[in-house]
Amino acid sequence: MLVKVRHIIVMTMIGLFIGMIFMGSKPVNAQSYIDELDDNWVQPVDGEITDTFGTRNGNHKGIDIAAPEGEKIVSVSDGEVTKSYYSNTYGHVVFVEHPEGYETVYAHLSTRMVEEGDMVKRGQTLGIIGNTGVSTGTHLHFELHEGEWTYDKSHALDPLFVFDLSNSTVHAEHDHKTIDQESIQKVQDSTEVKQKSVQTKVHSTSIDKSLNEQQEKNQQKKVITVREGDTLWGLSQNYKVTIKSLLEWNTLDSDVIYPGQELKVYLNNEKSYVVKAGDTLQSIAKEFSMDPEAIKKANRLSNELLHPQQVLLISKNE
Repeated sequence: MLVKVRHIIVMTMIGLFIGMIFMGSKPVNAQSYIDELDDNWVQPVDGEITDTFGTRNGNHKGIDIAAPEGEKIVSVSDGEVTKSYYSNTYGHVVFVEHPEGYETVYAHLSTRMVEEGDMVKRGQTLGIIGNTGVSTGTHLHFELHEGEWTYDKSHALDPLFVFDLSNSTVHAEHDHKTIDQESIQKVQDSTEVKQKSVQTKVHSTSIDKSLNEQQEKNQQKKVITVREGDTLWGLSQNYKVTIKSLLEWNTLDSDVIYPGQELKVYLNNEKSYVVKAGDTLQSIAKEFSMDPEAIKKANRLSNELLHPQQVLLISKNE
């Protein structure tokens, strides 16, 4: 009887020990999202990285690639154009939905060459690089979203996972450069992704900190909570500030806002003008004894088209 008891105890301990071994060595099956992509996705433009994903207090949901004027912007893969329009922030922008389950965004274009509903091929030209919308210098703002683009950009992914950007340079299809599977970085474990070391020369395009500090000291700061139906356009009219300023004060990359979001507004910070029916850039410039180009530059206007109720920055108070 004693022998049987000992045998049972020994077998039980062996079973527990083996179970612990298997539990401790459970393989990690999680894979990086980029493993789902074809190994022949092409890069959208040949240029230099000027800003990376996650900068501007985590609000920059893409990468910026500077390139010479006239450079073609191409689709990274086959897909359908879901949006092609002009945005106050993105400027001329194209959205492409890909069968792999992702959506890509190409912003600040000078010209769009596709329309909503168009089917595009990998490497097909979507437009020409530009400096439209809220932009400083000619560049492409490129975003990658899992599933589809959302207002809060909660599905945004870092494009550097997809593209091998060594020496801060990316190459488009017309340079016969495609994504090699070796450039895809594997997941380190189920919760942490070991990112590939990429040397980038980042030129910050964020707002000057000293200006923000001065605003905190000298201007009346108001925090507003976005309500259902609010838009940046409407808020700019209510508070007589420009959309450009609202974007800068709140480090926003697009003009999309959502209920419950808190936004900062600095009152009495600007001398602004609300466009009336019949106004032109020339007439406004004459009224304030300013150069029309100075007004365009201050408001980052890509052309002289104005809209009634649009708020223009004329000058900032000293």
